[in-house]
Amino acid sequence: MSTPHHSLVAVLAAVRREAAALVADIDTSVKPRPTRIAPPSDSLPGPVWEPAASWTLRVDDPSDAEPCVFVDHPHIWGGDVIALEPGTARRIGMAFLAAADWADRARSRAVADELTCQEEG
Repeated sequence: MSTPHHSLVAVLAAVRREAAALVADIDTSVKPRPTRIAPPSDSLPGPVWEPAASWTLRVDDPSDAEPCVFVDHPHIWGGDVIALEPGTARRIGMAFLAAADWADRARSRAVADELTCQEEG
């Protein structure tokens, strides 16, 4: 198999970076709808988001308590949840988005470096 020309490798890396950015925009530009609505008989009735395996985000709606985002994830044991005030939940969510963008850029650089090494090798 022949090695692609270095200019083709650079163009391919740029296209991959752009595609990753577009997919990231698609994934994050619209707020997701709740996966389901927990009924009033549930311990935390209201909207429920299940964005990934073993991750659950809930809002107790309506509630007599202060509004909170309740988080359950794989590292919480025994059905416990973490209660976050909305501003904190929003900052954590934005940090997740920023970290995902950073990881996408790092992956794009790694692919470009790998392609360059293949060309030179």
